[in-house]
Amino acid sequence: MSIKFNVNGFPYEVQAADYAPDTTLNAFLREHLHLTATKYMCLEGGCGSCVCVIRRRHPVTQEVQSRAANSCLTLLNTCDDAEIMTDEGLGNQQSGYHPIQKRLAQMNGTQCGYCSPGFVMNMYGLLEQHRGQVSMSQVEDAFGGNICRCTGYRPILDAMKSFAVDSNIEVPPECVDIEDSFELLCPRTGQSCRGSCSRPPVRDQGGSHWYWPKSLTELFGSLGQVASGELYMLVAGNTAHGVYRRPRDIRHFIDVNMVPELRQYIIETDHLLLGGNVTLTDAMQVFLLAAKRPGFEYCAQLWQHFNLIANVPVRNNGTLAGNITIKKQHFEFPSDVFITFEALDVHVLVYDNPSTQRVMNLLSYLSDTTSKLVLGGFILKAYPKDRFLFRSYKILPRAQNVHAYVNAGFLIEWQDIQRRIVHSARICFGNIRPDYIHDDQLEQLLPGRDLYDPATVAQIFQQLPASLQPEERPPEASPEYRQMLACSLLYKFLLATAPKERVRERFRTGGLLLERPLSSGSQSFETIKKNYPVTQPVQKLEGLIQCSGEATYMNDLLTTSNAVHCAFVTAKRVGATIEQIDPSAALQCKGVVAFYSAKDIPGANNFVLTDQLTPEVDEVFAAGRVKYFDQPLGVIAALTHDAAVYAATLVVVTYARDQRKVYTTMNQVLAEKQTDRIVSKSRDPVEPLKMPPLAPGDVLGRGILELESQYHFTMEPQTTIVVPLDDILQVYCATQWMNSTQGAIARMLRVSVNSIQLQVRRVGGAYGAKVTRGNLVACATALVASKLRRPARFVQTIESMMETLGKRWACRSDYEFRARANGSIIMLTNNFYEDAGCNLNENVVDFLTLPVLRNVYNLTDSNYRTQGSAIRTDAPSSTWCRAPGTAEGIAMTETALEHIAFTCQLDPADVRLVNLQPGNKMVQLLPKFLASTEYRKRRDQVNLYNSQNRWRKRGLGLALMSFPLNTIVAFNYPVTVAIYQEDGSVVISHGGIEIGQGVNTKAAQVAAFVLGVPLDQVRVEASNTVSGANSMLTANSMTSEMIGLAVRKACDTLNTRLAPVKERLGPRATWVQVLQAAFLQSVFLIATESYRLGDIPNYNIYGLGLTELELDILTGNHLIRRVDILEDAGESLSPHIDVGQVEGAFVMGLGYYLTEQLVYDRQTGQILTNRTWNYHPPGAKDIPIDFRIELLQKSPNPVGFMRSKATGEPALCLAVGALFAMQHAIQSARNDAGLPREWVRLGAPTTLETVVLNSGSQVEAFALQ
Repeated sequence: MSIKFNVNGFPYEVQAADYAPDTTLNAFLREHLHLTATKYMCLEGGCGSCVCVIRRRHPVTQEVQSRAANSCLTLLNTCDDAEIMTDEGLGNQQSGYHPIQKRLAQMNGTQCGYCSPGFVMNMYGLLEQHRGQVSMSQVEDAFGGNICRCTGYRPILDAMKSFAVDSNIEVPPECVDIEDSFELLCPRTGQSCRGSCSRPPVRDQGGSHWYWPKSLTELFGSLGQVASGELYMLVAGNTAHGVYRRPRDIRHFIDVNMVPELRQYIIETDHLLLGGNVTLTDAMQVFLLAAKRPGFEYCAQLWQHFNLIANVPVRNNGTLAGNITIKKQHFEFPSDVFITFEALDVHVLVYDNPSTQRVMNLLSYLSDTTSKLVLGGFILKAYPKDRFLFRSYKILPRAQNVHAYVNAGFLIEWQDIQRRIVHSARICFGNIRPDYIHDDQLEQLLPGRDLYDPATVAQIFQQLPASLQPEERPPEASPEYRQMLACSLLYKFLLATAPKERVRERFRTGGLLLERPLSSGSQSFETIKKNYPVTQPVQKLEGLIQCSGEATYMNDLLTTSNAVHCAFVTAKRVGATIEQIDPSAALQCKGVVAFYSAKDIPGANNFVLTDQLTPEVDEVFAAGRVKYFDQPLGVIAALTHDAAVYAATLVVVTYARDQRKVYTTMNQVLAEKQTDRIVSKSRDPVEPLKMPPLAPGDVLGRGILELESQYHFTMEPQTTIVVPLDDILQVYCATQWMNSTQGAIARMLRVSVNSIQLQVRRVGGAYGAKVTRGNLVACATALVASKLRRPARFVQTIESMMETLGKRWACRSDYEFRARANGSIIMLTNNFYEDAGCNLNENVVDFLTLPVLRNVYNLTDSNYRTQGSAIRTDAPSSTWCRAPGTAEGIAMTETALEHIAFTCQLDPADVRLVNLQPGNKMVQLLPKFLASTEYRKRRDQVNLYNSQNRWRKRGLGLALMSFPLNTIVAFNYPVTVAIYQEDGSVVISHGGIEIGQGVNTKAAQVAAFVLGVPLDQVRVEASNTVSGANSMLTANSMTSEMIGLAVRKACDTLNTRLAPVKERLGPRATWVQVLQAAFLQSVFLIATESYRLGDIPNYNIYGLGLTELELDILTGNHLIRRVDILEDAGESLSPHIDVGQVEGAFVMGLGYYLTEQLVYDRQTGQILTNRTWNYHPPGAKDIPIDFRIELLQKSPNPVGFMRSKATGEPALCLAVGALFAMQHAIQSARNDAGLPREWVRLGAPTTLETVVLNSGSQVEAFALQ
């Protein structure tokens, strides 16, 4: 039997028996149709890289619906009769590019490009869904499910908002209008689809069954095929898989998408009926219609709340019944559908059979154990607004696409609306504990009482905390915060709904939610036309093919059909010795080919080269004592990715009973004085500090700054493909350091280095994650390929990456200061510690942190001492992460300056001014920056605002930076430039890696400038270990400059060779004529050069950042109102690229300081935040609302390549200003709360919980007056 559908206009017929029942559309597109524009990373609908567009006819209205969908969640068998569009089908080199693709590329919306197809298709789905009639607000709302780690989102949003009907964004003239959508054609007949094709009711798939009922009767017929005890699943969008993984032993899959009884809605005068299988998106559209009718005005509030559920592709396909079913199966699930519907006393319509239906309330349904019950619909009552009051709330760790810390719904029925006397109340909270939904005591207290009477309010908040006893459930926020948050939401409800005259004016904004206006940005930079295309703001070379999905990444490469897939087997007991590994159960699984462990490694069990940067052994597979939770013990090879991942869980490991105590954090080590774990102590300077006596007016202070780790969150997973060819291994690896990967594999296999050859065309995001950590995956893959002599592919899941690989070095600073009354530093000492994990590789203490600590300040041997130490913990070896060590070093010093200003009660800008190092460039830059950003005026405005608002605060945070660009090792980047005499085109091959930073574009710009040819005649080939032999790592923001310098050297060599030919031919000779004449004279048209140590002297990059934020004290939610950044980039080689680097680095820094929290089990070391479900990098609506970037003009770098400076990492250091803005706002709240004036310890991340628990709010003090 077959299912039929169209993909990009081409019909496909699939024999279902040939595919596993849980095969996703993503797997089919990529692995069977080889349409690799549709990417994947998280496989749970949380990253957006897999988005495509699906059109199908609605079974009730018969209208064609076009919706963006997560192909990683959409099951293949639910695509029957659908029309699927992927990015390469939307536009490509052959047929021409789509306006969305062109506009995103031309407006600098790509960097690494891995996320770009998902953004394009999500936008295309939005335009199709609304027939092109979208507003800028709708567009900005639509990308909550698309993560971009590179760009900082601003250029992406600009490109997408330019399609809105109310757009005022300037559009490149070559972008044409969006085309009309086309009619859905039936894949069976080729005619216009009527949506009524009959399907066989059942199909056997290797022990599993799929059903496609087209009516309620057929649905129950399908359920009748399910034997007692067998698991079945009603399938619609399969979006629940993004929360809880689907059981493997489901035997019956019933596609309910085309059952009309479950997809209808009816609006009557007294109720609204929504079919159980109505999607969240369709429900939201119904809410907008219903909200216009008397009694259903509250549906506008439901729309607002549902707009915060998941993301657009998930809402497009997830259904109301599906969401409630998750709650039924997992009562701890903080369902927003449930909490709002329960507050509204929504009843459900359930079917025991096609002719028997009953109505019950939601809680009864959740506890009902009747087998094969079908949730047919939801009945929402009319609540006339003159008798009822409804509000709902959801507080999230970031702006979009996160489950709630706490959600709530409140419904009040008035007995006397004039006097605000309550008749009845429904007070519901979510994510407190499974058995607490209604606050029964409050629901009994409120009837007959004036809701806003001071005595009532006081009694509410005396009573509520006792009822709210949240359970401890890591990685969820603490019970203390969730209790406070629940109380705050009810208080916010009272503030928002009370008559204006009954609420103190300063309190009123506390009743409002933070409303984010449309974001915008400005970019200011200098270009020098005589140097074009260098300094010209050009489009990235790869921009268009990235936006069309034609740019290939490692996992897009095809291998032969006998390739195997790999997955790690990992350890679960830290500190214990491995006694035995038994893979027998795994090897018996269908499709499993082999298992290898440390005993199978013929050479060195080490995935790094033991050199200056990585002096210690990093085991490929643990061979003795386990060093950290989830340390790889071996690798499974299987015929499919899913088979390998599953089989890896079946390997049985036996440990000796010699487990030692585990130290998972630096603070544990320090608290228990484990001095043997505190290593690599460094001092600056070495001599002890001599202190003068304390003078009148001097101030003293001390503090602690804790900066936790950060996951890199590369959109492209760690990926390696190894193909045995002849007597070599051809390796395709997403690495930042080919030489390291090549050497590590060769040493592990005990073969010559020249028998391992790498090729890297591009990498989909790196940030340090792929300098050496990717070698672990590469070595495991190479071992499998070598042993089996067949291609091997290893694509790590996000869980595996977050579990097995190291992250940013966490940092703790214990500092102490003495300062004069004007803030000038008399003494500053800083003892800092950085978390190395289980070994000291990629140590940041000496090379990266110590050199930046003095920053721009007058910290000399007479007033300054620091000591830095690396600490070994039982965790994966920490690794470099964007601005490694430098971000922490600058944050430490800037925090100390901020603390001094607080202690002296001075403006932080004035304290920085008085402490600047004489002669430092910042002496000129800071006063100008303060003036251009209107700092003084804005600080006064912030203080005035804070004095007028009790529960809403603003803050300003200033951060300064001197980022040293130092060559810490002998960098080497071979470059080859070749010219083809036939047409004069140029090709470059270099030893760097294109990771999104634009090294290829800058190299091409330099070549075009030096050779005097058009930029479009220059190509950059994939990097490899032949022409790029012995290349160093692509890191530290330096690669683009070094490659550019080597390109210029090579082009100068070619120009020198061509000069005699040009002179002979005369000035009228064309470029091609010169080349052809040179070729006939045997002039060598290939030149190879390299950057050499010392070619570019060390220099400093200066930066200034000013962050303004607004804070909701009751919830901890915040908005970044405005950010100004001035960065000294010299003469930018490529301004659009450099501005993008600044924006992206800063937004990654915002994630580091505000939203990205890693949570571990402190006893075992297991990471608990290992997915997009619970780890939260910034999204499109977390960026600054007003984002202003200026590259310092008329400031050439005299020692830099072509007078430029690097831009990739420094701006991340300026994001620490968000902490200072937060401190400013929190201090105002603490002052209002009557707390003593004390410095608040804020670090990374400063979450909503940190804010609320440090703001001094007391539930007992909640009042309206």
